[in-house]
Amino acid sequence: MSPEPDARRPAGRPRAAILSRDRILEAAFALADERGGDFTLAALARALGVRPSALHHYFSNKDDLVAGMRGQLTLRVGDPGFGDLPWHEAILPWARSYRETLGRHPGIIAALATLPVDGEPESIADYDRIAQAFRRDGYPEHRIVPAIVAVESFIIGSALDALAPDDNLRPSDGASHAPTLEAAERAARRHSAEQGQSPATAAFEFGLRALVSGLRAAASAESE
Repeated sequence: MSPEPDARRPAGRPRAAILSRDRILEAAFALADERGGDFTLAALARALGVRPSALHHYFSNKDDLVAGMRGQLTLRVGDPGFGDLPWHEAILPWARSYRETLGRHPGIIAALATLPVDGEPESIADYDRIAQAFRRDGYPEHRIVPAIVAVESFIIGSALDALAPDDNLRPSDGASHAPTLEAAERAARRHSAEQGQSPATAAFEFGLRALVSGLRAAASAESE
């Protein structure tokens, strides 16, 4: 006669999914997409079906969690070749990937943009890789961080702009007092359509190249 099964150890997979750092981050992104970056750890714990104390085994506080989210996004952006390409070439695909990655999670952009990178290894490694490319290519050392900040600020703004209506700069009907702006806005939308791009993407591409060209020119003028 076979022994009776132990009722304390039910067969099959456990009912509750095992908590992990990756699972917490995935849930945090989903919550931020729904509620924005001001969600609480208590709300995140409820979404995961665990006690808030369980999260502290992985993240000490909300800032630590947001830092982990930024590290995750940094890994998704990737490295387009700062070790091999000139900085002004590598930064173009990096900026495009960065904008696209941020655009998937707009709710967390403000929190990511205002939190220091200290203690977040993925972002620090990424910024250092970019700084090395600038320095290798002879960029003035005291201008490297301002240049990175300028490009990143533009990317963040462009990621938010991509969420706005395509005609968000068009004057309202009957705004005859702004004929120049109205004509320019119409021309911009027509040109972006001819290029097969949305107005936001066309503006981003134009602004990115203009910004990078300006940063190169400013460095050259300073070194003369």
